[in-house]
Amino acid sequence: MRLSGLALACAMSAAGCASRPDVDKVPVGAEVEIVRQDGGVVHGTLVGRDERTVKVGAGVTSRAVPRDQIADVRVVDKAKPEPLPPVARFREFTVPAGTKLVVRLDSAVGSDTSRVEDPVEATLSDAVVVDGFDVFPAGSIVRGEVASVQQSGKVKGRASLALRFVSISVAGRAERSSIVARTELVAPATKGEDAAKIGIPAAGGAIIGGIIGGKKGAAIGTAVGGGGGAAVVLATPGDEIRLARGAALTLVLDQPIEVRVPITKS
Repeated sequence: MRLSGLALACAMSAAGCASRPDVDKVPVGAEVEIVRQDGGVVHGTLVGRDERTVKVGAGVTSRAVPRDQIADVRVVDKAKPEPLPPVARFREFTVPAGTKLVVRLDSAVGSDTSRVEDPVEATLSDAVVVDGFDVFPAGSIVRGEVASVQQSGKVKGRASLALRFVSISVAGRAERSSIVARTELVAPATKGEDAAKIGIPAAGGAIIGGIIGGKKGAAIGTAVGGGGGAAVVLATPGDEIRLARGAALTLVLDQPIEVRVPITKS
């Protein structure tokens, strides 16, 4: 059910429009789509409004839209969906902090082979979905660098490696989204145990170790990173950390991301 709206011609005319979309007639709690004059579409639940702004909630986040930027307001009717007006060009989403990015490395890294600022690239394995939309589809490219590295034997005999990821790019989109996500890996100091189950702290990072073909070196075959759980690893003292191409990692966003997803015109 469409309540009111401004045509693009009205918004762009010299005289302008005397009236605004009547968002005050929309009941709080209704599912709405608000189209801004710059083409942005905000979808979610109307959670509040005041003289200057309208607040729309989606999941654990909310967005305030200034009233003087609103070009179109409508209540979503899933039984009779309406096409968006011509002014609509992209949907706006907030990916909240704490969102997990499941990736596979496209770059091999190691505590004995990598250097600080070496570029690191990974591919998103699972789509990041917000409000039913694939904000970051599987196959998106996640880029970063080696943040710190320490070979075995330099600090209490334990190797360490930290990776910092700073952006996500999606095929067909001009904009690259900046992110803040980091994972830290530390080889364990074990005494004669060939296998160990090591917990992953909730704050992020992991402790890993391994034996590759009987030689020193750490490898990982399961997802590691922020969140609970445990990783089963092989470990001996003095191992290096080595992650091959295809190794799985789970990254956790430290900060929310504002994303614009282009609307495909049929």
